[in-house]
Amino acid sequence: MFGSRKRSLDSGSEWAVFGGTRSTTSIARGLAAVALTLSAVAVLSGCASNGSSAGAGPSEATLAETKSAAQLLRNEAASRLPDIIVKQINETTDISESCESESKDPEGLQRSWLSTTSIMLTNSQSARINTVSEKLAQSFVDQGWVEVKEASDNQTLIALSNKSSLALIEFSVEPKAEGQKPAIRISTTGPCVTTAGAESAEVKTLEGRD
Repeated sequence: MFGSRKRSLDSGSEWAVFGGTRSTTSIARGLAAVALTLSAVAVLSGCASNGSSAGAGPSEATLAETKSAAQLLRNEAASRLPDIIVKQINETTDISESCESESKDPEGLQRSWLSTTSIMLTNSQSARINTVSEKLAQSFVDQGWVEVKEASDNQTLIALSNKSSLALIEFSVEPKAEGQKPAIRISTTGPCVTTAGAESAEVKTLEGRD
């Protein structure tokens, strides 16, 4: 069962307990070494008080605030997968993207933050990857998140929003490359916010390009 409480895995059962926060050591396997506490999770549910939900138009929040919300939400979702079924973290992405075309916003002033992680399951669970992804999404639905986009193809499973969160979250299954197993992709996207532009000191710093 997926949930929000802390879990203690039984080494004799692959599906003993789902949910809660993963230890710092486990997160360090591929994600940032962040131990999500109750206060951090509270940030996820309360940070929208100064802005708007992702996709709801320009937000009054800063790009730094939306980056924090997106990263925390991504890490919280990843932490709900039991260590015992995770083979490896393929990659993580943290970057801002322009909300408008270059013709409409050549300087990239309106930007949103994108945080992703790609997670490969163990061989014993790879055949159940769609089910695992759906259960992961359902754990958020059970906490009040609402589906905002149905599956558009055989990769996208579901996208969810919550009026109390700055970020949207999407779960999809990446098709396997030759010789590899498929992977679950967790993507979180913040709302469009006004910045000083793609090449501004603010954006470069947040993207680690300074």
